[in-house]
This record gives sequence, C-alpha cells and structure tokens, in this order.
Amino acid sequence: MGNIIDEHYFGEEKEIRRGTKHFPPGAKVYCFPARWGDGYEQILVIGRPRKSKRFIMVILNSNLVRNWRLMRVYSPFIKKKMLENGGWDDSEKSKETIEEMLKWLPERSSKIKKR
Repeated sequence: MGNIIDEHYFGEEKEIRRGTKHFPPGAKVYCFPARWGDGYEQILVIGRPRKSKRFIMVILNSNLVRNWRLMRVYSPFIKKKMLENGGWDDSEKSKETIEEMLKWLPERSSKIKKR
C-alpha cells in the first residue's frame, strides 16, 4: 500500500502537477506485485479516483507513489480484486516478498525531485 505523491514535475517544460491524472494527492492505493519484468517501474494499483467514490484499477509509474507500507486489507472488494488479478494474498510468502520490496522501494521513490 502507498499514497500518491503531492507534487511532481511533468513534461518537457517541468510543469508542477499535484497528484496524478486519476488520483488526488495523498490518495491511498493498493499496489499489485510486479507483472511485466520492468523492475516495478509500472504498477497496477487499486484506489479511489478524483471524481468518484468507486474503486478503479489503473497502471501508473511507481515513482508516483510514496509512503510504501505493509498493511492488512479488510475491504472485501479489494481482497476479491487482488485475488482475481494475481495480486497479493494472505500467505507468508507474499508477506516476505513485500517486506523485501519495502527495503528498496522508499529509496527509489525518493529520487524524484520535489518542489
């Protein structure tokens, strides 16, 4: 799990943007495991978008997510979507994998320049 970053540079002219196209700054997103062999650059996430109260699934750059953490999910909808789409489960193996990822994810995410 993580939160969408507050501000980041976008485009060639380094325009400052808040949040992402789909999510407001600070939005909580539930992140899926790596899927494409790209070193977790692009990730599939579930979260509540800017203009709706329903959850959506979106692929976005992992460097747009901050405050990475391991948290138990209680929402039946999130659990169902995770299991249907090859996401994390309640196994000890998933927990160990996430804990390993948490060793390098925060450092990589902090490389984006903030205002």
